[in-house]
Amino acid sequence: MMKKIVSGIIALSLVFGSAAVLPQGSLFEQASVSASSATSGNYYGFDYTSYEDGTTLLTKYYEDSDTTITIPSSVNGSSKIALSTALTRYLNEETPAVALKIGPESSAFTSYADVYTAYEGAVYTSLRGQENPKYRLNIIPNGMKLLKIRENMESLLNFYDVPVVASHQNIAGIEMPSKIDTLGPYSLFNLSGLIRVEFPKKCDITLEELEESMLGYYRKEGGFAKNTSFVISCYKGSAAEKYAKNNGFRCWIVDADNNGSSNGLIDINDMDITLNKKTYTCTGKEIKPSVTIKNGRDKLTEGVDYKITVKGTKYVGTGSVTITGMGSYTGTYNEYIKIIPANVTGFNSSAFSKSAIKLRWNKVTGADGYIIYKLDEAKHAWVRAAVLDGGNTTQHFFWALNSGTTYRYAIKAFGIAGSNKVVASAKYPQTIVSTKPEKVSFKVTAGSKKATVKWSKVANATGYKVYYKTSKNGKWKGLSTTKGTSFTKTGLKSGQTYYFLVKSYRTVNGVTYLGEYDVKSVKVK
Repeated sequence: MMKKIVSGIIALSLVFGSAAVLPQGSLFEQASVSASSATSGNYYGFDYTSYEDGTTLLTKYYEDSDTTITIPSSVNGSSKIALSTALTRYLNEETPAVALKIGPESSAFTSYADVYTAYEGAVYTSLRGQENPKYRLNIIPNGMKLLKIRENMESLLNFYDVPVVASHQNIAGIEMPSKIDTLGPYSLFNLSGLIRVEFPKKCDITLEELEESMLGYYRKEGGFAKNTSFVISCYKGSAAEKYAKNNGFRCWIVDADNNGSSNGLIDINDMDITLNKKTYTCTGKEIKPSVTIKNGRDKLTEGVDYKITVKGTKYVGTGSVTITGMGSYTGTYNEYIKIIPANVTGFNSSAFSKSAIKLRWNKVTGADGYIIYKLDEAKHAWVRAAVLDGGNTTQHFFWALNSGTTYRYAIKAFGIAGSNKVVASAKYPQTIVSTKPEKVSFKVTAGSKKATVKWSKVANATGYKVYYKTSKNGKWKGLSTTKGTSFTKTGLKSGQTYYFLVKSYRTVNGVTYLGEYDVKSVKVK
């Protein structure tokens, strides 16, 4: 029962208050031992109290200047040693020492059912009598920078289910074991000085246990904040990699054949790299694409975490993009982008005559020429009508066309890339145009104060426009727009000469095309 009460109190204190550690020695101090039978002294810098039953309690340590503290494994011939609450707290939270040892007589001592051993500067406990002992952390000296956790761990919590690693602000690096039953709740919480955590290739730690450990999080203003300054070093597909990406922590995927060669830097190739697009329009200047790089949920910053260099993106063809890791990131990532001419703008058409049309457009930067297509109405397909060399070309004529006929054209700019490869613009604007209709053949007949104009029908004409004027040098006036083939003008003056013309016209796509014309005169009766 007491074990559960203690673990609940500590879990709450980790979230809401001080991360105080309850040492193993606290229960030893509750042992029913007669004070009159105890003797005290100092051994290897430790104050101790020995009892008649052969047990010794270490209570205080004085040598603050030691970088490595040796905890005696035997006092007055007895190896039944325990650490007081105050001493355990001092070693965990106050000492500047970076490592602990047990000695000098032996490398271990016992405290009732517990066996104390040291490994890489930290003190572990296991249950006495186990053939293959499972270990728990007990003391990490306050000044320790690199924590190398031994194999065959039961938990990172002590035997009272209290987190021992949590809140050690000086720990910068942790090397995880491959065999551990569980990490334990909040076992890796509130490590503000952490720079790197390494996971071996074969590791029993699960994603659920990592989530429970609160690795990478610390307490802030009544809630949790994320430490983004450390790196998780692990193998691809591992629970550690999933944890890093799920929580937005930086992750270095270790090369199985080159473990540790990058000094903790993260290979930029292991990040999620996205170019905003792979095809760009030529501008005549170097093009640097927009890049998004994510380490889990965290977005990397250009100029801090990486830099971008480009080559061959000024001209039509294929350009290269190189992303190089900076700061905590290393390695280079290469990508290729396609540079194409811009789409043609200002594409328009006009009828030049009854058998010719004129196309015009704006010059396209970086183009080596233009391809003009014509719609084959019978086949309902675009066919190449002309290939024009020269990026400065901005107009083209098509001759020997049928009169009064509609044509549809499209245009693309193209550039010549490596190996004479033609690279065309993405889209092609279209234009609809008609040749002018044929000239109208007509005659004018004079009547009494009137004149009648008659003409022959023109193929493909939408209609006809009739004009007249009262003198040779006079101004033309419109008389009629009609689809018929005759018109009579009345109210004219007898004996006066009038001039007439008839134009055929054709309307296509909202544009009216007028045919050529002749002028004829008649003297009214």
